[in-house]
Amino acid sequence: MKKWKHINFDQRKTIASGVAHNMKVNSLGELLELHPTAISREVKRNRSIVEPIKNVTEACPKLKRWPFVCTNCKKRYHDCYFNKYIYNARDAQKNADYKLKISRKGIDVTDEEFKQLDKIIKTGVNNNKSIYQIRIENKDSINKSVTTLYRYINNGYLTTSRMDLPYAVKYKKRKYNKKYDYPNNKIDRTGHTYLDYLSYVHKNPNVNVWQLDFLGAIKTDSKNILSFILPEVHFTLLDIITNPNSKKVVDFFDRIEEKIGTENFIKLIPVILTDRDPCFNDIEGICFSKITGEERCKIFYCDSYVSNQKPNVENINKQLRLFFPKKSSIDKYTKQDIKQINYTLLDKPLKSLDSYTPKEAFIKVFGDDLFNRLF
Repeated sequence: MKKWKHINFDQRKTIASGVAHNMKVNSLGELLELHPTAISREVKRNRSIVEPIKNVTEACPKLKRWPFVCTNCKKRYHDCYFNKYIYNARDAQKNADYKLKISRKGIDVTDEEFKQLDKIIKTGVNNNKSIYQIRIENKDSINKSVTTLYRYINNGYLTTSRMDLPYAVKYKKRKYNKKYDYPNNKIDRTGHTYLDYLSYVHKNPNVNVWQLDFLGAIKTDSKNILSFILPEVHFTLLDIITNPNSKKVVDFFDRIEEKIGTENFIKLIPVILTDRDPCFNDIEGICFSKITGEERCKIFYCDSYVSNQKPNVENINKQLRLFFPKKSSIDKYTKQDIKQINYTLLDKPLKSLDSYTPKEAFIKVFGDDLFNRLF
């Protein structure tokens, strides 16, 4: 027999028909493969009253046993001063659906558990953590799914509001003024265009492709944040550069090569995909080693105004806005501050990595020694 299954509409129609034909509850149970008690409870729970009589407080004694309704009672049309009940399949289905909906509202935790849950969520959000990260880091204390936690927030059960979540609020309509044209557009990018990139990865399908970009800063700032990411493992390297230019970007890659060695650089960073920012224009400086003079990587440039050609680094920049809000200055931050934020990103559990962190994924793929050299 079926156990712990909701009775459906077809079964309710069969029950209504069985009641009308004065069937025994055991016979109905065998017909529907349901326990007789389940059918009895269904009829008592979802029966409906017919034209309730005022000032009647007592119930008919016959309603205390099967079939719990007046359908086959000989006195239902005369000589009866009690309220009369029937079982209608359609009304029973509506009543059951409503009770099911009501039963799933609210929070099924104790007051103490609720206070602890509320505190954990509030503290995590205040520390710029996602709901998923909070859930993973506190899995021993939180036995709710991420979807349930978002529902609690949206319904106003927690002190954390929807406005506290970084991406829950709709973006304002963008202002489209004059398009910005990068200076020095006469750079020869032959062999380094986006089509060249597509051709290269087609011929080398398993190659690691890193994405490079600047976060962007307000006009009065002298500093900017460089984002360098390996999308497959969500591994990010950050740097803050004062008065950025092409030479300082080359210095960034030279420092990486000094830390890990030329051979490891060639294996780890074979391809770089970036935009047409003039700071990335020194193709030879980026691609060739100052130590050996040999080519250490290849660089390709996205098409103008097509940021979705490098979506992963754009997504990282969006995450960085939790730490560096738009229209706020970043000049007060030091390289040590950026390094600490970099650690925070690398220690963040991600759903796309099956709850592992980018640091754990990088070490699993490239080894602990290479990670330690980078940091």
